[in-house]
Amino acid sequence: MKILALLLLSTASAMAAEVSGVIKLDGPQPKRPPLQLTPESRKLYEGLPYPQDEVELVNAKSEIQNVFVYIRKGLPAGKTYPAPKKAALLDQQRSMFRPRIQGLFVGQEFTMRNSDPIIHNVRSLSQENRPFNIAQPAGTPDRLKRFSDQEGPIELRCDYHRWMRAFIFVMEHPFFGVTDTQGRFSIKNLPPGEYVLATWHESFGENKQTLKVGTSGLNNANFTYKAKKGLNFE
Repeated sequence: MKILALLLLSTASAMAAEVSGVIKLDGPQPKRPPLQLTPESRKLYEGLPYPQDEVELVNAKSEIQNVFVYIRKGLPAGKTYPAPKKAALLDQQRSMFRPRIQGLFVGQEFTMRNSDPIIHNVRSLSQENRPFNIAQPAGTPDRLKRFSDQEGPIELRCDYHRWMRAFIFVMEHPFFGVTDTQGRFSIKNLPPGEYVLATWHESFGENKQTLKVGTSGLNNANFTYKAKKGLNFE
């Protein structure tokens, strides 16, 4: 029985595929105005480049950073996935939330850390999960939370520094990713099948497309957003 189980696991792993692509903007590169920092936050940038707005991070090749990409439909009904043992981390660094967007599991430990010498707080605007507002003075220990229900995006704010924003997706499966500085994403270990792949960006909105994924995977699951606010389904 153990040998059979190992063979089945090996076969399933061999059939698992990777879906990847690039997300771009159809339009001019957005301007990034300088952030209007408070005096205590401005001191954190002495000798460093002054920070700019990070809502629309688009490079010179029109590739968009910080797009959340995930499988919306097509996974087997009723299948469950274990939550990672490693905690997800939201760090407050130089009066910015890092990372700006991430996915985590239902029930996964969510660590909130203040690495700055000034006070911050984390206020969640969740609806399915109970909202919270946690103050984190400088030098205080990490704070921990767990989310019990799937939900996303959940906006997180700092009331002391109004420009600070972050977004989390609480997921029930591991098939998601976030685009890097070149607009690239990768979702690994996806079984062959037909899926709806969805994207979300805090300014450009949502996109989705239907994919047929074979055992060799798919490396051209690309998206293009129009240069306008709101929802875009293409």
